[in-house]
This record gives sequence, C-alpha cells and structure tokens, in this order.
Amino acid sequence: MPTLSDTIHASIARQAERVPGAVAIEAPGRPPLTFARLRDLILSTLACLRREDVGRNDCVAIVLPHGPEMATACLAVGAGAAVAPL
Repeated sequence: MPTLSDTIHASIARQAERVPGAVAIEAPGRPPLTFARLRDLILSTLACLRREDVGRNDCVAIVLPHGPEMATACLAVGAGAAVAPL
C-alpha cells in the first residue's frame, strides 16, 4: 500500500491514527470528512495514479468547483505528482 511521506500527508496520517473520527474538512450543506476518510481517499487516489505510471515528474490538472472535493483532490494528487488546479 502507498505511504504518505510529505509533511501535510504525514500530519493527516497521524491524525487519522490518533483521532480517526475527528473532522478534517467541513463545508456548508455537506457531511463532514473525517481524518480517516481523508487519509483513505488520498491513499486510494495515490494508488490509482501509480497504476497509471503517474509520478513526481508528472503534472495532473484538476477541474472541480471550490469545495471539499477540490481540497481532497489536491491533497491526494499532490501526494504523488504535481497539481495544476484549474
């Protein structure tokens, strides 16, 4: 399974271990995203990128409206490649 090595990713992983049900991201009208779920989404996305041979030297464009999905996508892609939010 992929590991989280960058500072923000390591912090998320630590929080997911310490307080998995604690809220990591909140947005009006949306269910909160816990640290455990955020960690799992990051690791899942990172695994998908690696299966497609996307790595540190690649840039991934993300087109999403501002919100928890954009934040999660940027964190997830940023764990394995360069991010270009559009």
